[in-house]
Amino acid sequence: MDQDVARLVGEWLAGPNSEASGFFGYQAVEHYRPAVLHWLTVGCGTAGRPDPDLYLHPTPMALQNWAIGYAVAARSRDAACGAVRSFYRWAETPAASGGPELVPVGTARSLQFQRGGNFAAGLPGRELLTPDQCRWLAQAADRYTGTRRESPHRARGLVYLCLNHYLWGQHHADHVLRPGQITAMRLSGRHQEQHRTTWDVPQKNAASDATRLQPIHHDAVRAIDEYLPHRATARDDTGHLFTTVNGRPLEPQSLIRILRTVAATHPDLEEVAPTLSADAVTHSPAAQ
Repeated sequence: MDQDVARLVGEWLAGPNSEASGFFGYQAVEHYRPAVLHWLTVGCGTAGRPDPDLYLHPTPMALQNWAIGYAVAARSRDAACGAVRSFYRWAETPAASGGPELVPVGTARSLQFQRGGNFAAGLPGRELLTPDQCRWLAQAADRYTGTRRESPHRARGLVYLCLNHYLWGQHHADHVLRPGQITAMRLSGRHQEQHRTTWDVPQKNAASDATRLQPIHHDAVRAIDEYLPHRATARDDTGHLFTTVNGRPLEPQSLIRILRTVAATHPDLEEVAPTLSADAVTHSPAAQ
């Protein structure tokens, strides 16, 4: 393998994570390194070295074709594409800001897969919710009466946070909250500035202490406040915002189960509820 390529990838992973106020977590480093090395030496490479034309001017189609050959599972392909985009975000950072300035600004954004019909950017073949379906999901959460296992207050708070970007009417990284981020939120992460509420939210593929201050829509804040009096605690309460009936931190997989349970109560979502993914919600467009 070309030592310059390995050094470049090493410098990127050793520096700050551009998506969070911190550094890459060890799991991200473990998975990102081989993916980007493979992209540079195989996806846009010749004889184990980057082809300058492909490396400096990558295309979404080239990235998608590479990902299909790199990984079998859709989630693994998406993670690999995310790694490549993260690398290019670092590579386009201007020298004045301490970056390498290797490729033109906007290269990483250009590698976002365009939504064809109703499919998620970066997730080929995974259907999104329409704006109407997002509205129906919020309605289902409002009307949800709960079960023996599930509190309606907790379910509504979780669903509203998953729809945070939809409530803002903006599909922007500052508003999108993923299941792992929601279940990792802490009570102490809340910040109130007059009528504006923000939260210290852990970031994907970042070190455990890396967070970003993200605005939470006031409807989601109200749902959280309605849930808090019903929040279960344990003797060794770790301060996670959402807990199980035993007071332990809620797991992301449980959040997905709750999303599907709530969606199944709406007649217009019954068909999609059994296979509803959190990605389908968080990648859904906020408006037509």
